[in-house]
Amino acid sequence: MHFLRTISFLTLSFSGAWADDFVAQTRPFLEKHCISCHGEDKQKGDIVLHNLNSLDDALKKHRLLENIIDQVHHEDMPPDDQDVLPSDEERKKFIATLTSITDRIKSGDIPQRAGRTTLRRLNRNEYNYTVRDLFGVTYNPGKDFPADGAGGEGFDNMADALFSSPTLLEKYLQAAKKVVASVYASPTLKSKIIFATPEKPSQNKAAAEKVLSYHATLAYRRRVSGEDMAPLLNAFAKGQQAGFSYEQSMRAPLTALLINPRFLFRAEHDQSGQKEWRLTDFEIATRLSYFLWSSMPDRELFRLADEGRLSEPAVLKAQTLRMLTSPKATAFSRHFAGQWLGFKKMIDEVQPDPERFPEFNEELRNSMYHEGIDYFTHLVRENRPLTELIDSNYTFANAALSKHYNLRERVSGKTLKKVTLHNKNRGGLLGMGAILTATSLPLRTSPVHRGVWILDSILGDPAPPPPPNAGELPEDDTQASGLTFREQLTEHRKNPTCASCHARIDPLGFGLENYDAIGRWREKDANGKPIDSSAVLPGDIKFSTPYELKQLVLFGSEKFARNATRKMISYATGRSLEYYDEAVISKIVAKLEEKSYPMHELILEVVQSRPFLNRSATR
Repeated sequence: MHFLRTISFLTLSFSGAWADDFVAQTRPFLEKHCISCHGEDKQKGDIVLHNLNSLDDALKKHRLLENIIDQVHHEDMPPDDQDVLPSDEERKKFIATLTSITDRIKSGDIPQRAGRTTLRRLNRNEYNYTVRDLFGVTYNPGKDFPADGAGGEGFDNMADALFSSPTLLEKYLQAAKKVVASVYASPTLKSKIIFATPEKPSQNKAAAEKVLSYHATLAYRRRVSGEDMAPLLNAFAKGQQAGFSYEQSMRAPLTALLINPRFLFRAEHDQSGQKEWRLTDFEIATRLSYFLWSSMPDRELFRLADEGRLSEPAVLKAQTLRMLTSPKATAFSRHFAGQWLGFKKMIDEVQPDPERFPEFNEELRNSMYHEGIDYFTHLVRENRPLTELIDSNYTFANAALSKHYNLRERVSGKTLKKVTLHNKNRGGLLGMGAILTATSLPLRTSPVHRGVWILDSILGDPAPPPPPNAGELPEDDTQASGLTFREQLTEHRKNPTCASCHARIDPLGFGLENYDAIGRWREKDANGKPIDSSAVLPGDIKFSTPYELKQLVLFGSEKFARNATRKMISYATGRSLEYYDEAVISKIVAKLEEKSYPMHELILEVVQSRPFLNRSATR
């Protein structure tokens, strides 16, 4: 089938001659069959091939190569309406050249490096959590910051997408003043933050230096120098000169601490003359804490980093496992899984039509969102198999969800708890209300959106965007024509420009049609006609229920694990992945497969990987 198929690879050398062979063997095929639709003048599906002019281009676009291989191998491309189609021999030679590249990339038989993350600003969530852990405030001081855009593999902690602006800098100053004001308004917080109290004025400077150096070390996430301390102590001195008390003189430097670039940005320093080097223990502590907690390192991580022990493999493993048991690790589920899998959209993006679905209220919305968080958190803390994201016999539900899902085991109250499922169709992400609702439209289900979600979020095989002339499907599935929505979609697929992509997407979405637009099980559609959830995947593989669809996806566990690993490395390092990362992914997935995909093993392998612990001079 499309998402499980494998292709045998050839063994070739990455010599200069081979690089020349690559161009010679691919350019004629591309010019004859591809560039007219994917060149400078036209880019169907946003796919551009006219600039695939060298081996270096091929390496950088290795994910595109896999798509090309698949399309050409299954004769989806070039389209049948092209004047001249390639012969079987031409297809085989073209595929062999491209697969030789993807094979060498995945095996690591090319020059390797760790990769490079640019200077990274704290995103809005990281800022809130860090200020919480630094100064003990319990509200979100960054709530008025502009939303952070997604980059890389779709996460909002990607360095290249975290821009700064004058407006944001102004909001940093406003937030810093409010945070310090809240500290001073709480006697408990103030005594905790300003923990050194001088007995006489001559001790003011020494006490201030003790307090500020402690907080600066935490805020800057490393040992502080005289250069770091100078502006803070100068701010304190100006307050003293103005006649302010010791405590009032501390306001300015504490505020300055929160607007200092050393706090707002996560810097990893270069080593002159080196092509690649190990991160310092403080930099590893910072990467680890923002990966799992979206916040600054705690005192234990700082202590081990200061002792130079955190980078020891046994210590790093023990600390990672310790951190996963912390309540702060919920941030990992919220922000990694929430963005990767899409249940974060339940916060404010998903808007089912209130007249069509009056049952969908804020309580149900919040319950669906927290089901995703609790489910993923359980997998991590209990070291459950990654594959339980696809299928399991349990979920987390409260009264609202147990009623919504019509569970045999009814739950009371608003608190979610683990419940056993007796319907094999419901377990896992494909039966989770947040996913089913987030992949629907306000008035109806969307087999297209659901199929695209499976291809992209689960299998890492995203479908191209629809072409401009693709036409539109109705927003409502109640039509006077009497056609079911599935029949309407069949009509839509008669458009040749749409057929090839929909052949990949629609069968997956049809398999979930028994779930309505807010995730309830149904036997009939909005027009009262029986639901048809049967479908046929490429390779004449048939299924007819969500459970059978889940089993087919599980049959491709390696593909799912590969995508999960790719997403996790990108989130952990804060950068888009490059071709040299594919070998790291392959090694991790091979280890996971040997042990049946335990979650701890995946996280530990990422933390101990070359791209996580090292930094290159170039990307």
